[in-house]
Amino acid sequence: MSHPTALYVDAGIQASKYFNVGMFAVLIFDYLITLEAEWVWHRKWTFVRFIFTVSRYLPFFGIGMTFIGALRTQYYPGESCARFGQASNVLHIICILAAEGLLITRIYASWNSKRLLTFLLVFPIVCFVVSYLISDTPLVFNSKNTTPINIPDPGNCLLLNGRNNVFEYAALFLYELVLLCLMLYIRFSKYNNAIGQLQETFFNDSVKYMMCIMVVSSFSIILTMVPPVTWVSITDSPQIVIHSVLTSRILFNLRASEGRSQINTTLTEVSEIQFRGGRFSTVVSDV
Repeated sequence: MSHPTALYVDAGIQASKYFNVGMFAVLIFDYLITLEAEWVWHRKWTFVRFIFTVSRYLPFFGIGMTFIGALRTQYYPGESCARFGQASNVLHIICILAAEGLLITRIYASWNSKRLLTFLLVFPIVCFVVSYLISDTPLVFNSKNTTPINIPDPGNCLLLNGRNNVFEYAALFLYELVLLCLMLYIRFSKYNNAIGQLQETFFNDSVKYMMCIMVVSSFSIILTMVPPVTWVSITDSPQIVIHSVLTSRILFNLRASEGRSQINTTLTEVSEIQFRGGRFSTVVSDV
């Protein structure tokens, strides 16, 4: 009978394990304290509600898989964790795309331009395709493509990442920066003289969302490039957790703001927010 062997561990890997487990706890805690606000969603399914549900619940599976990987301490001969890691990465990407999809609907609703929608869809695709292609080249020093990582990783079961993800974090930072500038332009060029409480919540929360993502992306870039490579896995979970938490909070805040402003119509989905002449109106729907 084959005996398991202990996986390699040092201060960086141990810190990454603790941090990813902690982020999973943050995700669960935020869900529990906002669960009551979500229970008001008792209407039919729409595209936006589907995206919201993906960004709200899929992170539990993606971060949960990272959580399982962080708890692993042994390797059994013949075992392979490569597909498990690939599946986890795919879920992480889908979580971010869903959250950014809701951001796109918010910006599009504030302008209602097909050209703007085309830009919002094409620009991120170009950014992330280019970043993915560059990440597979030896442009990052001390990465897997330039310097072999001399750390035993049997079956790819060790919680260990390379530095090539830095391009993806940089692309996300650039994407959020462009959208932040676009949102500020819309806010002060089209709604400078007429803005209500619901509009103010919409713009303020969206700007805060983008700034938070930029801050987290900056830290991810630093943590990917500066410390020893065993510390890089610290960046696995923060992006997904921040995207999910902030996306949910924006929609809950919009609903709370609508209640405070005593609007007679029902705020149902962000894609149906209509801005006309600096006034805010919502389209009644059975979301």
